[in-house]
Amino acid sequence: MTLDMVCNFRKCRKSLSNQAWVTTCSHAFCIEHGKTEFKRNIDNTLTCPACGNELRDKFDVIQADLRPSETFKSIVLAGMKPDTIMDVAMRAMSFWSYQVEQETLYQESLAKHTREKVQCLEEINTLNTQKLKAELETCKRKISTLQTEFNKKRKHAEELAASLEDKTRKIQKLTFQLEAQKRKDIRVDNFERSSSNQEQCMDISDLVGNRATSEDFVFRPAKDTEDSHRMPTPKTPMFDFRNRKKPQSHFTFRPLPH
Repeated sequence: MTLDMVCNFRKCRKSLSNQAWVTTCSHAFCIEHGKTEFKRNIDNTLTCPACGNELRDKFDVIQADLRPSETFKSIVLAGMKPDTIMDVAMRAMSFWSYQVEQETLYQESLAKHTREKVQCLEEINTLNTQKLKAELETCKRKISTLQTEFNKKRKHAEELAASLEDKTRKIQKLTFQLEAQKRKDIRVDNFERSSSNQEQCMDISDLVGNRATSEDFVFRPAKDTEDSHRMPTPKTPMFDFRNRKKPQSHFTFRPLPH
């Protein structure tokens, strides 16, 4: 597999397949950067952008055709001696070898930089992995602690729920007993009121019935008419309460003597 040359300008690295600017210091550049860098000044001196060598002669840098035609191939070295042809070929091979070597060194440098970067990333990844493992272990311990606490809280909540249910049943039972006691008290109160009313009625009837017998009195009718016109001194009362005995003695009718 034949390797293509690339532009030796920094940060270009463009593949050179058709045309290129080449220098006697064995460097090649693309057409765009060659036209920019290799403009002849007043002193007719140029500088290689890759190595900084001065390119004073007009043949120190030329624009080469990397894919020459068959006619060019047959005429370019025609008439030259074999040693000249071999010298030109050796110089061309040396140029190619230098380009391959530079490309190899660049790729090795790029690979080394890539390996260093990968190693640095691996170290960072290892540190991050260790940190994440430590955080994971911490999280696992926290989860275990929280799970234990959750189980305790759930057990306590279940105990509280059972206690609440028991208290609720007791409250319902006490409420039922309170309502029953209220109904009982209402019936007893109503009964006592009715009994009190009956007793009051009986007391009033007894009082009315026994009012006349509460005292012993004597009914004494007045004397004759002629005596009645005289003002007795002292006046004899119509009812005699002198012979009262007991408050509850029976009524006794006693006529006055003539």
